[in-house]
Amino acid sequence: MLSLKEYLSQYSVQKKAIPSFNIDSFEIYQAVESVVAETGFPCLVQLSGGEDKFIQAERLFMLIKKARIDGLPIFLNMDHGHDLNRLKKLINLGFDMVHFDGSDLSFDQNLSKAIPFIKEIKTINPDALVEVEFNKISLVDSQIVQGSFTDPDLAYDFLSQTKADLFAVSIGNLHGVSVGQPEVLNLDLLGQIKAKLPQQFFTLHGGSGVSSDQISAAIKLGIVKININTDLRIKFLESLRQNISHFESQKIYDLFTPVITDLKTVIKDKFLCMM
Repeated sequence: MLSLKEYLSQYSVQKKAIPSFNIDSFEIYQAVESVVAETGFPCLVQLSGGEDKFIQAERLFMLIKKARIDGLPIFLNMDHGHDLNRLKKLINLGFDMVHFDGSDLSFDQNLSKAIPFIKEIKTINPDALVEVEFNKISLVDSQIVQGSFTDPDLAYDFLSQTKADLFAVSIGNLHGVSVGQPEVLNLDLLGQIKAKLPQQFFTLHGGSGVSSDQISAAIKLGIVKININTDLRIKFLESLRQNISHFESQKIYDLFTPVITDLKTVIKDKFLCMM
């Protein structure tokens, strides 16, 4: 099986992207694992801080360990990590990558934390990957401010100094899904960032609210990892509400089995639009 970095390198050349699915529940994980088993497509699964508190990353790690024994190309990431000690602990445990989100800090503060952190991570495990972020990627109900978009020169400065493996761009993407207009990516800006950093791996956060056409265009311009969360949550709740209205069994798995089936449809669509 290829390593995560090898998959990202291969996909970068082939103009594809690897989806990174947030895991809110065991059922979401089951759906992801089932699709990977059926298709053989690689993916990441990840936890944000709230999901880590609810599930605990160590538990998800054991599921991934079993999946890897079974030959499934599922990799593990900690998403939007702020606690550097927690991130180090997870790399020591065996996580494939971590995302250090220093976007609440000033540029210089972020840089001063990211440089030694990445050096230490590479000492712990040279094959582990680190993602960084310095422009805060807001929620859909926040106003898009042009000044919050990634400056190509600052991106070059930050990544030249930190040597991070992946960089989360801010080009109009938002966390969540808008009920009104879908998010509009500034693809020209992404092209400028790519021109400055032609060998860099780029991540698109907030992939749930972006049209498939824009996803395809962004992949052609260097995006190799796309985070998916809200679309899974929406489908989970929609399916659960529909099925619970006529649920008569006392077996909980009878309730969640059709939810997992519905989730698989969304997950397959995400894989296909990134290929």
